[in-house]
Amino acid sequence: MRTIIKIGLFFSMLFIFLGAKATRVQISAPDYAGNTFTFYIVPNFLTEKQEIIGEGSFNEQGELTVELELNEIMPVFSEFDVYKGWFIAEPGKDYEIILPPKEENKSSNPYFRPKLVHFGIKNIKPESTNMLIDNFNRFFNMEMNKNMNQIFYRRSLETAEQVIADLQARFTETADQYFEDYKTYKYASLKYMALIQDPRPIMEEYFIDRKILYHHPQYSELFDKLFAKYLQYATQKVDGQKIGVLINSGAYEQLTYWLVNDMQFNQALAEAIILKGIKPLFYSKRFNTVGLFNLLQRITETSELETHKTTANNIFNELAQTMYGAAAPELSLVDINGNFVTWDDFEGKYVYLCFTRSNNEKFLPHKELMKGFYEKYNEDLELVVVIEDDEIEKNRELLTAEGFEWTVLRGQTRREIYNAYNVRILPTYFLIDPQGRMAGSQAPWPDENFEMQFDNILKATRN
Repeated sequence: MRTIIKIGLFFSMLFIFLGAKATRVQISAPDYAGNTFTFYIVPNFLTEKQEIIGEGSFNEQGELTVELELNEIMPVFSEFDVYKGWFIAEPGKDYEIILPPKEENKSSNPYFRPKLVHFGIKNIKPESTNMLIDNFNRFFNMEMNKNMNQIFYRRSLETAEQVIADLQARFTETADQYFEDYKTYKYASLKYMALIQDPRPIMEEYFIDRKILYHHPQYSELFDKLFAKYLQYATQKVDGQKIGVLINSGAYEQLTYWLVNDMQFNQALAEAIILKGIKPLFYSKRFNTVGLFNLLQRITETSELETHKTTANNIFNELAQTMYGAAAPELSLVDINGNFVTWDDFEGKYVYLCFTRSNNEKFLPHKELMKGFYEKYNEDLELVVVIEDDEIEKNRELLTAEGFEWTVLRGQTRREIYNAYNVRILPTYFLIDPQGRMAGSQAPWPDENFEMQFDNILKATRN
């Protein structure tokens, strides 16, 4: 009986402990009455996937209280109207947020970028992380305005180091680790501006043999600048053919050996560089996708870091959405005549699917080529164009088919379709087979070798 009581007390204390860690956000803003707010974090910059940690709706009086599921101190974001607000949240603390004046978003552009604002917080203490960062940013920006010409344009490392020394004298070391990391990578960004043509010293000082800060924006911002296309650029150097062969063949062990032994990165950083570099390699369409997927698979199987295993698996699944043989993501859009269009409308035919803007200069020359495809392949091929912007009426003449047929869809009504197809640049083309499956990760542009590729596909299918 005594043992049972002890176990009961243990779980009671556990629930109390967990409850004490809840982070509560309160907002009073009558102008936002009826609005719904979602709060999210980005726990791993290697994938940049958002994780929702709390949401709620304002009542009629404009009051909102939300409890956030938070395990450690990190930035919390919320996108609303024309804003992307953020603040640093800590488990177990309460925050009363001050919202900016309401300004409705009237843009239908799926690539609209909201204004980034640091949320105000009522009754904030001077030693709080948010206040420390606010004060630091004010002086940092003042110094940048005064010294940008010397640091960025004249590449003066001496000026960058003097600015850092002045800021360090003003903002001495604190016990706030998040703030200390924040300052460290803001200082690193200053040095990077001066050493951008040869950033190896920045890699050595701030990344090699240092802890990877997966959810710290200042760390991730500089990491992206240094390493997002590190592998891609390595293949373009004089001796880069060897690296290209390793990537295309998926030779994970040899690639990490080069990163660790020749480039002097540790194993964790080498893995992070590969993980961050996979998408740029994939979307460049210049590398063997089988080799890239093998690199991800090997990290999933061999990494000693659970974060990297999970990341590799997530990237694999994301890219596989548009790989050969995968079911094409849903297509449910309205065309320029007001008709609702789905994949069922093209049953039994291949679909050459294009994502573009109505006045895209790179897309405009493709129109005549696509007319030729229609004349030659109209029994087997449908042409579908998804327009990203809201200027279809203005550019209707450019989108009108003369002497051929194509379907023009209003893509600006559904932003998620661009994420489903991993669209990163415009125009982007895909080929969908008659069974609604992807016939490749991406299809060539009309002025590349699409006609030859499609002709070969038809011949193989008929045979």
